[in-house]
Formats: sequence, structure tokens, C-alpha cells
Amino acid sequence: MFGFGKKKKVDKAALVFSVPLKNPEKLSEEQLSELTTGMLMQHARIINDSVRLVWTTKNSDTRQGRTELYLKHYDGMLKLKPFCNEEQLAMIQAVEQAMRGAKRL
Repeated sequence: MFGFGKKKKVDKAALVFSVPLKNPEKLSEEQLSELTTGMLMQHARIINDSVRLVWTTKNSDTRQGRTELYLKHYDGMLKLKPFCNEEQLAMIQAVEQAMRGAKRL
């Protein structure tokens, strides 16, 4: 495997860290991958919780707010998608499947 180019590493680090790093190109691919997995897991948790609430709530304001929240977190996942490995892509696909169920309402 050829790995990340310097520019791609810098772009990925910019998405993973909320505060820009001085030398993001010095991070290893493993570190970036672990951080990406952590972010995807956090997004997935929030999305899955929100989808569950959309299904179970009777309050339309709650339903609307949670729908907006899971779409915001899904957008965050999509920004990371170009940098994902197969395992991480599977996490995104699982979330997409959960979201399809919520859109049927």
C-alpha cells in the first residue's frame, strides 16, 4: 500500500483535529486512522441515538431537532469518507442503513 501523500495527510488532520496542528504531516497513518475511527464512532453513536429518538418520540419538535442533529453528524462522517479504510466505510454504511429507516416516517 502506498499510503497517504503529504497533502492528503494535512487535509485529513485538518478534519480530525479541531485545532490546526503545526506539523500534521508528522502524524503516522496509524494515528490518523485511530483518530478517524474515534470520530466516526462518536458520530455513529449520536446518529443512532437520534434515529432511535426519532422513531420513539411523539413530540414533533424533538423529532425535527434530532433529524437535524443526525444529518449534521452524517455530514461530518461524509467529510471523513475519502480518508476511510474498509472498516471505517462499513461504519458509515451501517449508519446510512439506520438513517434510511428513520426517513420512512
